[in-house]
Amino acid sequence: MVPGALILAAASLLALASPVAGIAEAVRVTAGARATHAVALTFDDGYRRSACASIARTLRAYGATGTFFINGIHLAAAPAAWRDILAGQQVGNHTRSHLRLTKQSDQVVRRQITHNEALHARILGHPMLKVLRPPYGAHDARVRRIAGELGYSHTVLWSVDSRDWQRSATVDSIIHRATGAPPGAIILMHCGPRETPLALARIIRHYQERGITLAGLDVVLGLGVQAPTRPALPAAGK
Repeated sequence: MVPGALILAAASLLALASPVAGIAEAVRVTAGARATHAVALTFDDGYRRSACASIARTLRAYGATGTFFINGIHLAAAPAAWRDILAGQQVGNHTRSHLRLTKQSDQVVRRQITHNEALHARILGHPMLKVLRPPYGAHDARVRRIAGELGYSHTVLWSVDSRDWQRSATVDSIIHRATGAPPGAIILMHCGPRETPLALARIIRHYQERGITLAGLDVVLGLGVQAPTRPALPAAGK
């Protein structure tokens, strides 16, 4: 890398980490307004890439948008594959390596967020949605403050837990838990369990038959941004 590029990269990382332009605290939210007439399907982690690719194909087939919270360690393991999986979907921050943030120092919390954000921007070619989903849903005022200092508007939890992460989860149990929610719901699923992709089409059809849109968190939370398109940047290295 040439010296000028090194300076630019360093400046970008400093901008990500700087608290100067931040807000007081990333607001905790579990749902959006019913007036949106949309629900958000959200997918955490990314530990089984084949399942994630299947989820993305199903979303595209039904014209639905999902919001993915992928840990950076998974993204870095296969950059080109993840660019294809996440094309046209939204991404938020789930930290680099899924640590319980409430048990970490301020420095580690900051690094988990900023490193993941920089990694996504480099690999996907566009910035992520500035919302944080803390691993395990574990957060407190300190974590929200640090996220706010880094420019994150919301700490996003969920109003519906599909419990697809449980060993006892089945396709039918995931569908049962993930359907029937009102507009504004944020539905927690995971980008990893084998059962989740098999349940997804029926979940999507349930909401579409009710006239409810499957939208990104930008719509459900009224953030005023749009889901990204496929990045036009050349392939990035790990």
